[in-house]
Amino acid sequence: MVSWNVAIGLMVIAFAMPFIFLRSQLSAMLRHARHAHAELERLRAESRELEEHVERDKALFLEALGVPFLLLRSSGRLVMGNRAAGRLLGIDVERKANLLKTVEDEELRAMLSHAARTESSFSATLTLRREGEERVFRTKATPLSNEERHIGIVFHDITEEHRTQIIRRDFVANASHELRTPMTIIRGYLETLLEDASCAQDEAFRTRSLTLMKKHADRTMRLVEDMLLLSRLEDAGGGYLRMDSLELGQVVDDVRLQLEGMIARQQATLELDLQPAPFLMRGDRFYWSQIFFNLLENALKNNPAPGLRLCVRARRAASGAVCITVEDDGIGIVREALPYIFNRFYRADASGKVKGTGLGLSIVRHAVEAHGGHIRVESEPGVRTAFVMEFAADSASGQDFSHDGASSRDGASSCDAASSCDGAFSRDGAFSRDAAPSCDAAPSCDAAPSCDGASSHDGTCP
Repeated sequence: MVSWNVAIGLMVIAFAMPFIFLRSQLSAMLRHARHAHAELERLRAESRELEEHVERDKALFLEALGVPFLLLRSSGRLVMGNRAAGRLLGIDVERKANLLKTVEDEELRAMLSHAARTESSFSATLTLRREGEERVFRTKATPLSNEERHIGIVFHDITEEHRTQIIRRDFVANASHELRTPMTIIRGYLETLLEDASCAQDEAFRTRSLTLMKKHADRTMRLVEDMLLLSRLEDAGGGYLRMDSLELGQVVDDVRLQLEGMIARQQATLELDLQPAPFLMRGDRFYWSQIFFNLLENALKNNPAPGLRLCVRARRAASGAVCITVEDDGIGIVREALPYIFNRFYRADASGKVKGTGLGLSIVRHAVEAHGGHIRVESEPGVRTAFVMEFAADSASGQDFSHDGASSRDGASSCDAASSCDGAFSRDGAFSRDAAPSCDAAPSCDAAPSCDGASSHDGTCP
């Protein structure tokens, strides 16, 4: 009996033992699986974090480039790009679209198509119109040596460089023309005097020729001096200025003396309205003389009719900011010419009747900017033309030289206060100067160059 029970017990134990060990193994395996799952989730989280970190670094790198950048597949589909490229091309860089199908600009699409097909780096220049303004870009496309053969494209904005090249090219062309004209006239008279004995012996003709040659030599010298002055201002900016305290009224008086002949001949008046007076500020006296001389001479040249009224007005605000206005009541400037009035060699009067080098207003603008100021022009044809120069307190240093705390108007803009010249005192230019020799009145010689044949740019007989 006992042996039977023992046998049954042994049989039960033998039958149950595998299940006991299997359950234990399953529990252990479950624990290992859970641990492995947790470890896998941790690795996935780390991987996601690493991918996000890489994406952030990639985005930061793309933005740090500072220029628009695209990475394309050979099919033209976008792989990545920075926000600058998205703004430039008007695309969503997150959409990964095929740019060969979505870009509307034909010139840009042609460049992208060529970049997708080429097997070597190349550069191209594009002109893109964005926000109403044309910008010039130099693009460089570089195929990468990866399996998918991606293409990297960089856009460099060279608009200012392009404009500078155009200005330089136009400057050389205009300067060559301006220099050639008087030199051609001088050469013509010299050849006549050397080759025609009768003209050379004619004292009246000889005097007339020498007078005209001197006139055009002086014109050439002024053109060269103006070009050198403008070049010096452009290259050195404000670093070339010899800053010192100056009294604005004295500077205008010196310029008035230089122009007294023109003022008297044209029966013009020059008024000075300075508040406070004397009006002291910091600046380079030479360049301030250039500013007033060019503005006043320009007004007189463009308004030869008698009775022109000129006014130089200056105000200083309580903050120390300075506003200086040079105004006349002449024929004015048409609206279409205003944006270009400070360009080198630009002439609002296309007839060529107004003498000059065409550099005066450009010199004025650069001289004002070298002093830390800004100049603008306001004109109502037939009523008023005003050149308004504004200087902040730190550039004008008006607060260091004000008298008794006087200012144009407490807390008001200095330019707002400078509204009229009604209260100004008059400094009439009642002076005379012998008129320049006239071709029509001069003796003639058959072999002499004629006025009709001369290509004088200022519209006068040589």
